Amino acid sequence: MTERDDLEKMLKRLKKDFQRNVQPVLKKHSYFISKGERTRLKKAKAIRRMRRKERQYSPAG
Repeated sequence: MTERDDLEKMLKRLKKDFQRNVQPVLKKHSYFISKGERTRLKKAKAIRRMRRKERQYSPAG
C-alpha cells in the first residue's frame, strides 16, 4: 500500500510542477503576439495590479 501512496504523491507533484512550469510556456507560445500588443498587455496588467493594490490598502467606505 505504501508503494501506491508514494506513486500517487509523485504523480501529484509532477502534475503541480507541470502546471507551474510547463503550462504557462505552452500557453504563451500557443499564438503570436506582436511586440506592440505585448507592450499594451503588459501596461494594462500593471494598471490592474496597481488598482488592486490601491483598493486593498485604501480605507473601506
